[in-house]
Amino acid sequence: MPAPVFNINLKGIELLVVEDDATSALFISRALSKAGASVDTANNGTEGFRKFLERRYQIVITDINMPGMTGFELVSHIKAHSPDTQIIATSAVRETDSLLSAISLGFSDYFLKPVEIEKLLLAVKRCGDVITVKQQLESEREKFRTVLECLNEGITIKGLDYKIQYQNSAMTKLFGDRTGAACYEIFGQDTPCHGCPTIKSLLSGQAHLECREYRQNGSTLHIESSVSLLRDSSGSITGTIEIFRDISERIKSDQTIREMAFHDPLTGLSNRRLFEDRLEQAIAKAHRHGMKFGLLYMDLDYFKDINDTFGHETGDQVLLEAAERIRTCCKRDLDTISRLGGDEFCIIFTDCGDRNQLTVIAQQLLQQFSRPFQMGNHLREMTTSIGISIFPDNGSVTKELEIAADRAMYAAKKAGRNTFRFWEPHTPVNSATGQK
Repeated sequence: MPAPVFNINLKGIELLVVEDDATSALFISRALSKAGASVDTANNGTEGFRKFLERRYQIVITDINMPGMTGFELVSHIKAHSPDTQIIATSAVRETDSLLSAISLGFSDYFLKPVEIEKLLLAVKRCGDVITVKQQLESEREKFRTVLECLNEGITIKGLDYKIQYQNSAMTKLFGDRTGAACYEIFGQDTPCHGCPTIKSLLSGQAHLECREYRQNGSTLHIESSVSLLRDSSGSITGTIEIFRDISERIKSDQTIREMAFHDPLTGLSNRRLFEDRLEQAIAKAHRHGMKFGLLYMDLDYFKDINDTFGHETGDQVLLEAAERIRTCCKRDLDTISRLGGDEFCIIFTDCGDRNQLTVIAQQLLQQFSRPFQMGNHLREMTTSIGISIFPDNGSVTKELEIAADRAMYAAKKAGRNTFRFWEPHTPVNSATGQK
């Protein structure tokens, strides 16, 4: 049952009554005021529209048939300025066309005169409730927008046609304004991207994550995006929400960490950890294919004197120059050059276990080191001693090969330095074959 009139509370509601009949206007306004509403009146459509523009009333009660500007014309003007304004119409004319026009203009309610005041008050109460709910929803939307705008991630809401219906400022900062465009157009595609997370999410009903590259001003951004489904109150899928993150700095940091973990920070060569891994791989490959390969150890002769005489900064410059000279002799991608620490370097010659070929390489290295090194304002000679072991002749596991190459290097030092030696366990160190 409708609530009794005296129980209807319209306190806080401000509304405009537009009525050319003074008696009807007074009757309606008094009833509304008694229920707690704040009421303003106008006696024609033109005055009503002027007052609406001044106060932007959220509820307007208007007569339909008025001289000059009719109620329909008034409502049409009001809706053009404020589509959410609640409109209640009153009319003495019982015409179907008038009712249809009221419906098309979005009237909240329609009463025939004489107006039943109880029903009118209830209609105003319903309009007030609608306004309150809309205000609450708009408040929640504003909170939602504020949260979205504060996020560093780019956020888009998309329809089922992949077109972007909304994007936040972080998204605009990343890709520019893409509203209305299909999401795959961001990545320069005419159709959904390979591995499209939106398609995966729509097919599986689950959230999906994908990493892609985006070219921007000549540089490459690494973009991580996650897609989740949007559903309406009935559970039907209405679209998707996609969150974009620029993970370029994270990728760069990961690469830096990997570089630090597997490479010498001074020379950029492989460090001992990566060397051990590559040596294990070379042994496994050689085992599978019945092949040989060479392992070369070398260190700089009398390097300690350089540090003691010129300082560690000059010593580091010598190590950098030494690494560069080694690189010029070992240009194959298959080979691994490592700095094991101090002035000690090693090279894994994958797929190269021929003694003659390794001899040529050792001679090239000695030739490179025959040129003087710049040490401060001076040029000074710096030679190297080289030891070589061969898989599987000198060992079939990493430790055996490393020990063999290390002993061969010390055999070269005992032979006078600035030379190389292959490891030959049955030959005395001071008579091991090699060249000086």
